[in-house]
Amino acid sequence: MREQERVSLEVDLSRHYAAQRGLGERQAAASIARAMLDEDARMCRVVPCNRGAVAFVASQVRYIPAWTWAAQVALVALMCAVARAAGNAESTSLTVGILSAMTVLVAVPTVQASKQNGVAELEYACLHNAASVMVARLIVLGCSSALAVALMVAAAASAVNVSAFVIALWTCPPFFLSCAGSLMALRTAHPASASMRCLVCTSTCCLVLLVLAAALPGLYEGTSVAIWLLAAACALAWLIHELALTVRAASAGLDAFSPQLAHTYH
Repeated sequence: MREQERVSLEVDLSRHYAAQRGLGERQAAASIARAMLDEDARMCRVVPCNRGAVAFVASQVRYIPAWTWAAQVALVALMCAVARAAGNAESTSLTVGILSAMTVLVAVPTVQASKQNGVAELEYACLHNAASVMVARLIVLGCSSALAVALMVAAAASAVNVSAFVIALWTCPPFFLSCAGSLMALRTAHPASASMRCLVCTSTCCLVLLVLAAALPGLYEGTSVAIWLLAAACALAWLIHELALTVRAASAGLDAFSPQLAHTYH
């Protein structure tokens, strides 16, 4: 093949492939445009679903891991068994305090699952952003944990000759402290180590409670009710403070809610 024929063949092939490529691009663009128009028409026919706050909070129940509910049920069952076997107020009340802290350990880490799984930036782009989801999960898990603790208190009160109010006072400080400490850990720690810090916080509360029970034999006597009431009030104040800081951080955006993730974008 002579040089002139070869060049002519290359030119013809180039024109042929260029024409094919242009045709394909035009057809693809037209197909995408038709799909966009069809989707726009479909969305115009869809009736918007305006769910209220209660329905949105209730919808978060199905996103809570099943093991969380199973663990809380197991802790309540364990408390009922211990209350029947122990038979004395001191050991029963100590067990209620420890198990109430454990209910926090199995529930709180799920509150900020989006940050721990690295999808917080995706939730901020949704209609219900990361702050709304977190508050809804706080409500759901807070109610379930409070119910579990209430059942523990009822089981303890029925097994020993102590009023449910007094047992609740003994239970509230470790429960509130575990909640507050876990929220602080979730808010300030790196997502990879947040769950471990929650474990450390809860374990510390349980250990301190055991040490106090061993060092102070009269810790659960009736004369110390005022002290327990003061401890519960202080722990509740810290919990409210941590709740406010956590919600504020989530409402402020990704830089405040998950600074470790936001740093990678900057």
